[in-house]
Amino acid sequence: MKFTANRRIMLEYLKTMISVVPKNSTIKELKGFLIEANDDDGYLYLTANNQDAAIQRKFKPVVESGGNFVMEARMLVDILTLLGGDDVIFEELKSGVIEIKSGKCVYTMRVLDGRIYPRPEIPFPGTTVNICGIKQMYLKTRATVGKDGASESLKGIHFSIKPEGFKAESCNVRDVAIATRPMSCGGNMDFILPKQTLFYLAQAAGDDDLEVGISGPFVVFMKDGMLFSARKLACEFVDVGRILNSLQSVYKSVVEGDDFKREILGACDIASMGTETSYVKLDFGETGIDMSTMNEVGSGSHSVSCVMVEGTADSSFYYPASELRDIFKTVDGKMIVQLDKRGYLLVFDKCNRFMLTPMSPHAVEKQFVKIEERKTKSKTSRKKQEVTKAA
Repeated sequence: MKFTANRRIMLEYLKTMISVVPKNSTIKELKGFLIEANDDDGYLYLTANNQDAAIQRKFKPVVESGGNFVMEARMLVDILTLLGGDDVIFEELKSGVIEIKSGKCVYTMRVLDGRIYPRPEIPFPGTTVNICGIKQMYLKTRATVGKDGASESLKGIHFSIKPEGFKAESCNVRDVAIATRPMSCGGNMDFILPKQTLFYLAQAAGDDDLEVGISGPFVVFMKDGMLFSARKLACEFVDVGRILNSLQSVYKSVVEGDDFKREILGACDIASMGTETSYVKLDFGETGIDMSTMNEVGSGSHSVSCVMVEGTADSSFYYPASELRDIFKTVDGKMIVQLDKRGYLLVFDKCNRFMLTPMSPHAVEKQFVKIEERKTKSKTSRKKQEVTKAA
């Protein structure tokens, strides 16, 4: 086996694939990339597989003789990063040993036989639809996916694809995110994929145009030079639209999304400075929304202008700073802020809807007690240090 490949292209592809490679696996071959040089069609095939998701990318090198091998994933990426030059030569010296060469730099590496690599299932679907912007959809919905203890349907992101566009939804019982993208998709499709699987896909595909199809238990995403296959979750997703529509608004205002984002992220930064991230209090007024937070390190307040268009002002609730940050850093343009009488916060921009549950009074009081205890402990510690220095 011998081939010459563009080093930068190969490195770029492998970097987008490495997240799929399992860090811990009883099958040692899965910890590496499968590299296949095909002298029939002239392509170099790169494969990563963790048995839940798999990705294969291809491009054309110069293939002198075909062959395959498996090499530890991080090692291969590191070698290609350290090498200089535009091209890199891979050559099999003997069974289980390859030489990787670029310019005057040569690596001689032991590798595994590619024939024993567990081949992933990447079926070709009968019908496909078109989508794009998968990375943005993932970023907008990842924060509200259910944790390990949640029901199976809440551990993933639900995709509903229609001819006129598609949406991605997630829900962790407390919070909801719905992101939509108007576009010509060319058909209908519905599936749920695990959050981690969507992370792999977002890394590899970015916001590029994709063809999507379903074949049995697998969802397959395709673009030029890339195939990505993942096992879908076999369950029904909760009707999050019904949850949002059931809320009764007592306050509604319009704010500039960029202004709100800047101020809320500033408040969240202060909230994260303490021993543990504290809550952010939002006060909803007629002409402005005030934000404040405190911890044992200090406190801070921010404000953003708004125009109240419905309901009554002067309500206030506390929300987790980490969840506020995750939601508001993805909003764009003008934004509608809506409040339910129980404090459920609804945020709408042109294409996205979010719901955030307030903290209970008991949880807020409990954190205030902790903050005061830490302040007292810190003061006592400083006094002891001063006494020690004076002595």
